[in-house]
Amino acid sequence: MKIPLKYTSYISVTDKTNKIMHGIFEPIESKLYEIEDLDWGKQRKKIVILGAGMAGLVSAYELSRLGHEVTIYEASSRVGGRVWTKRFSDGQYHELGAMRIPQSHDHTRYYAKEVCKLDFRKFVDNHDDDGFYYIKGISSKHSEVLEKLIPNFNLSLGEREKINRAIANGENLKVLLGSPLDSLLCEIESNKADLEALFSCGPITQKIKELEKLTLIDYLKNFVDSQDTLDLIGAITGLEVRWDDALTLFLRDETSLKPRESNQDGSADEIIGGFDKLPTTLASKLPENTIIYNQEVISIKKQDKNIQIILRNTKDKKNIISIDCDYVICTIPFPVLRRIELIGLSESKNRAIRNLSYASSIKVLLHCKERFWETKYNIVGGGSQTDLINRAIYYPSDNFRPVSIRKRSKNKGLHTSFIQYEREVIDENVSKGPGVLLGSYSWGVDARRLGTLSHEKREEVVKNTIANFHPEILKKGMVDDSASMFWDEYEWAVGAFCIQKPGDVINYYEDTISPEGNLFFAGEHCSLDRSWIQGAIISAMRAIKDVVSK
Repeated sequence: MKIPLKYTSYISVTDKTNKIMHGIFEPIESKLYEIEDLDWGKQRKKIVILGAGMAGLVSAYELSRLGHEVTIYEASSRVGGRVWTKRFSDGQYHELGAMRIPQSHDHTRYYAKEVCKLDFRKFVDNHDDDGFYYIKGISSKHSEVLEKLIPNFNLSLGEREKINRAIANGENLKVLLGSPLDSLLCEIESNKADLEALFSCGPITQKIKELEKLTLIDYLKNFVDSQDTLDLIGAITGLEVRWDDALTLFLRDETSLKPRESNQDGSADEIIGGFDKLPTTLASKLPENTIIYNQEVISIKKQDKNIQIILRNTKDKKNIISIDCDYVICTIPFPVLRRIELIGLSESKNRAIRNLSYASSIKVLLHCKERFWETKYNIVGGGSQTDLINRAIYYPSDNFRPVSIRKRSKNKGLHTSFIQYEREVIDENVSKGPGVLLGSYSWGVDARRLGTLSHEKREEVVKNTIANFHPEILKKGMVDDSASMFWDEYEWAVGAFCIQKPGDVINYYEDTISPEGNLFFAGEHCSLDRSWIQGAIISAMRAIKDVVSK
């Protein structure tokens, strides 16, 4: 088949020496070529897509490009799903949802760069020397942990030596989490059968079957010497609230986030102008009137020859319509499907919808009239971490340029890879003006505890926690606006992202992604790259392939 000229400029350089990894992480270009090949010469179809998040938009874009007639029904009045940029009145903005694109996420980068022509800049992801820890009531700059923080933990001599060695070698405290998993990751990645089983690309092996039963803390307890060590690891990574998630979830994350090209350094990028430019630009490329807004799905009925969808207008509850569809791609998150009438689906699909696990997450944004973190603390991007309810704080990455690499992580373990850039402020006048601080990014039980509060109370609690190392935050008038998103309470998501508890992949993954006749499923929950835009797009590729194969 002739390669479309459209795609020839974005063929990535895959490591040909690693055939296993190439087979698992198939480049998006290969998928697009295969879809066009499968679609060639077939009759054009009418396809209904439920949901205008990233999976729905990508599905609509590619199917429309191939000449199919596509209609998206979206319950809200906006596109993007959990891609949501909050814009303040003065033009400052920050993300309530997705906020970074790892270099290895070629699917996301393809649509952002090649299709939507958006510009990137470096997202400072790591919590480096300039930021703070506030743990056990102790405030410590990251560069001062050996003197101020570590003496307050009952660590073994070996663990203290490991920390001293790590910091001397340019690592950070997260090495305590990575080290126990290094050998396990290398062992899995060197075995084709185990690696394929980890990513459900082949039969389950005994090793992966046993690992699927473990939580992250189950595994870590075999390698640490004290509860204090676990407390330190949980606090500095923020993973304390996710100890009970499946170990294999984190192993997949670490493997899929590794650089796949020689020019990648493992860092992440953000979209200049806000992440919502990705879904809104993609939506603008669809044929006119493709998306019909404010249409809530209240019933999905799989029938012998078609799928019946019943929709209710969210602005006029009495306006209810029924449509018969030849093909449907459902991207609705499973927590939302739980309140929709589902008729004719298999018991295995219903079981997956009932039991698939979702994470709680909250973000609290503080619009500050001055960027005191830049002018007083010389913090430009990156973050700080606490063991308080707000957990992670991120400083905006919009006023710096990377000059050179200050430190590069030598550790390969989970959540430990990082790069620190020597960076300089682009504009000192910007530093003296307003900026948006991500005052809290927390997960799990802490997200639910903070999320049950009113927005005003959330702001108060978060400011008080930050004041332990940034007292300026309490200065009268410093925070002049704010916003927050607790994803559990957003009615069109009812959860931040899909996670895996021990056994979830074995018990539910195949049933989650399997079509029900001409009813297909996509969304980040239908991938093993859960919680990422990459996962949503990967699931869309599979759904598109299944549809055009019919």
